[in-house]
Amino acid sequence: MDFTFPADDDPRRIEIRAWFEANPDPSGKQIADRGLAAANWPEPWGLGADPEMMLIIESEFERAGVVMPSLHNPIAVNQCGQSLLAWGTDAQRQELLPDALSGKSQWCMLFSEPAGGSDLGALRTTARREGDHYVINGQKIWNSGADRSQIGVVIARTDPAAPKHKGLTQFIVDMNAPGITVRPIIDMTGEDNEYNEVFFEEVRVPVTRRLGEEGDGWRITMEQLQTERQSMTKPGAVWGMGPTARDLMDGLIKTGRIADPLIRDEAARLYIEGELLRLISFRHLSNKINGKPAGLEGNAGKMVASPHGQALTDLAKRSQGVAGMVYGKDVLPLPDKHFGLFDNWDYAYWFSPATTLGVGTQEILKNTIAERVLGLPRDSDPTARMPFNEIGRASPKAA
Repeated sequence: MDFTFPADDDPRRIEIRAWFEANPDPSGKQIADRGLAAANWPEPWGLGADPEMMLIIESEFERAGVVMPSLHNPIAVNQCGQSLLAWGTDAQRQELLPDALSGKSQWCMLFSEPAGGSDLGALRTTARREGDHYVINGQKIWNSGADRSQIGVVIARTDPAAPKHKGLTQFIVDMNAPGITVRPIIDMTGEDNEYNEVFFEEVRVPVTRRLGEEGDGWRITMEQLQTERQSMTKPGAVWGMGPTARDLMDGLIKTGRIADPLIRDEAARLYIEGELLRLISFRHLSNKINGKPAGLEGNAGKMVASPHGQALTDLAKRSQGVAGMVYGKDVLPLPDKHFGLFDNWDYAYWFSPATTLGVGTQEILKNTIAERVLGLPRDSDPTARMPFNEIGRASPKAA
C-alpha cells in the first residue's frame, strides 16, 4: 500500500470537506444517505471507496469533529451488517441495512455461552424449525451492548445430530421479541455496564430472518470474528478504541513525566509498538477495500494489540503517581477528541483486562496461528467429528 497520503487540496478531500461544512452536525441518516457510514461498501449502501478514499473520509470525519458510524454502531457496520452483503437476501438488506447504517438500530452479537468457554462449537442454544418460524431456546453471555440494541445476531444449533461445528445456523432477531430477557453484568470499571447475559425462551424468529442456509452458521460467524479482530488491530488502548501511544507520549511530555528515564524507555517501546499496529491497520484497510477476505492475520494483530493496550493504560496510570489511584481524576492530558466509551485513562485501564479475553482469548489466537499459519500439529479434540447429541454420553474416541 502506498503511504503517500492524499494532499490537503486533493479534489476528493475538498468534496468531502465541503459536505461537512454544509452539514456541520450531520445526523446518522444524513451520513448514511451520503454513503459515508460504510463508504467501502458498494452502492447503494456505500461509495465503493478505495483505500485512499477511505483514508480521506476518516481524516475528514476527524477534522469535522464527527464520530464515525463504525464507532457508534460497530457491530452493525464493521462485523455483522456487512455479512448481509454476502449472505443475506435482498429483502433482508432493504429491511435492515438503512437503519443499521444510520444508527437508528443498534446491533449486538449473541455468540458466547456460559458452558462453552472459548469453544464456540460447544454452544447449546437451539433453534428448531416450526413451519415458517424457528423457535430459539438457550442463554448467551458477555454480549456487548445487548441492553441497548434493537437487533441481535445469534448463532444457534439447528441440527444436534451433526458434528458440533456443522449443525449451526445464524439468525437476525429483534431484541424486543417476546421471550428475550437481557440482564446487565456489572463490572469493576464503576461505569455503565458494557456486557450482558441474554436468555431465549421459546423465541419465535421468522425463517426470513435466517442468515444464509442451515448449517452455514460456523462459517459466517468465523468470518465476522475475523473481521472484528482485524478492526481491533489498531493502536487505540481498548480494541482499537481509546487513547493511543501517541496520546500517551504527548501527555508525558506536557507534564514533564517523560524526564523519568524508566518511564521514557517504556513509553518509547509502546510508541514503536503503536506505530507498527498503525501500519498493520492500514494493511487491513487496503485488503478489505480491495476485496480480500479477512484472513488469519487478524488473529496475530489482535494478539499484539490487546496486551499493547493493557500496557499502555498501565503506564498511563502509573506515571500519574498517587493521582492515578483516584477515580475520574486523570492528570495526564488527552487531546480534545472523542474516544467513544474510553474518553479517559481511568475507564480504559479498568476495562483493559477484558481485551485479552473478548473476541478470542490469547490462547485461542495462539492455537489458531500455530495450526493454520505455522503448520504445527492440531490440538486433539475427540469430540470434533462426533454428533453433538452424543457428546458426553460415552467416552469419545480420538477424532
